Amino acid sequence: MGKSISIEAKIGQLLMFGFDGTQVTPFLRRFITEYNLGGVIHFSRNISGLQQLKNLNCELQELTEESPSGTPLFIAADQEGGTIARVTKGVAVAPSAMALGATKSEILTEDVCTVSAVELRATGINMNLAPVLDVNNNPDNPVIGVRSFGEDPRDVAHLGAAAIRGYQRYVAAVAKHFPGHGDTSLDSHHELPVISHDRKRLDLVELVPFRKAIDTRVTGIMTSHVVFPAIEPMEGLPATLSHEVLTKLLRHELGFEGLIMTDCMEMRAITDTFGTVDAAVMTILAGADIVIISHTEKLQKQAFDALVAAVKSGRISEDRIDESVARVIKAKERCHLMGASPEPPALSVVGSKEHVEVMREAIRRSITVVKDRPAESNLPLGNERVLVIEFQTSASNRAEDVLLGMETLANALRRNGLAQMDGMTVGIGVSKEKHQDVLERAREYDKIVVATSDAHRNLGQAKLVQDLIKEHDKIIAVGTRTPYELKVFPEIPTYIAAYGSRPLVWDEISRLLLGT
Repeated sequence: MGKSISIEAKIGQLLMFGFDGTQVTPFLRRFITEYNLGGVIHFSRNISGLQQLKNLNCELQELTEESPSGTPLFIAADQEGGTIARVTKGVAVAPSAMALGATKSEILTEDVCTVSAVELRATGINMNLAPVLDVNNNPDNPVIGVRSFGEDPRDVAHLGAAAIRGYQRYVAAVAKHFPGHGDTSLDSHHELPVISHDRKRLDLVELVPFRKAIDTRVTGIMTSHVVFPAIEPMEGLPATLSHEVLTKLLRHELGFEGLIMTDCMEMRAITDTFGTVDAAVMTILAGADIVIISHTEKLQKQAFDALVAAVKSGRISEDRIDESVARVIKAKERCHLMGASPEPPALSVVGSKEHVEVMREAIRRSITVVKDRPAESNLPLGNERVLVIEFQTSASNRAEDVLLGMETLANALRRNGLAQMDGMTVGIGVSKEKHQDVLERAREYDKIVVATSDAHRNLGQAKLVQDLIKEHDKIIAVGTRTPYELKVFPEIPTYIAAYGSRPLVWDEISRLLLGT
């Protein structure tokens, strides 16, 4: 992209926008054709089916032929697996990162991520905002949890590198959330977290996976809206807006030459402190290459205008913009978006039997019987009368999509042959009446299976499980998220870590429970 391209067209390449609906909006169309938009991010709201998604992405790329530079779009999505997957209908959804962490297999992780990448590229998505390289060393973390490969920095580093290798066979991978979001008890979608560890500790823990990712030649690294006082001296300035973090640490000290991308600039850690528009200018000054604004057209246009004004006023030099544009173009070339590109995988490969089997094998190997009593094992379920209690699925943070209406463990058990079984669903907030109703009903059964969901972060759920344990010695808990919840009911006789609750997970859990 030469000097003949306008400032506006250059800045367009540094922006990635989300939009509402399953069709190209007039606003998005205009930004691509007139302002040279560089990227689009998809959420579940944009996807109704595989063919629709492919058609949408083809239309988006065709619009770039009318743009000032004719540069193809990065089309991105958060397809991490587990609780975070934007494309779910008809695809082989990967298990969570923590599930892959439980397998400790780099080969399996690479295979899983290769399958995900093939399926994304077949639909026209060419960038995966994954893997998560945060070290989940805070059990109370509300936003990472099963999205992390685990709590050991070396395991996260090696499995993260395997994931990057798998993804980058077909799409650009973006490791996140630099320099870390694992040791927080706040969700940056809602608040501005602070990680107060000294630099030595950051080098030993948080930065280990990102160093490995850089060695693995990851295409992009996404920033965290988290404050790191050991790196950035200005009080309350998050990594996303910090020149110390993005340029001095990531670019110069760690030697990263790829794309630095922001997390969404409409998260409240940004909007409630600096504001999306001002922060868009600040993050480019700090060293970011791509600014993600996922939702609001007004803010998207205002951020674009603010960046143009900042360059024209001299606050941001045109050389600084050119540096980022060059990195964006280089990354698009590396991702085979420029010039003659190889034929993408056919849509028919998506959700194929072979792909599903890769995911099933990973899930099967990840499921962990954390606790059982060998002499008096509750496994397998036999001819007893069984009550399955499931807590209504909800998004635990704003990064997740609500999984209501999906497969249940009770249905999976019934389908796999458990006849004498009843299921009941308990709401997110357990009322006193519901609490008592569950206890009374449980007395009618020989065995209880309860599917828990981070009970250590839900007092009502924890209390119900604790009271069930007091009344029942034949009780099995199946954890659908992190196993840290064991600390609130250590007396549970049998505990199985599933690390997820998607249909394939329930199918494999039911087979384990039934011994088939």
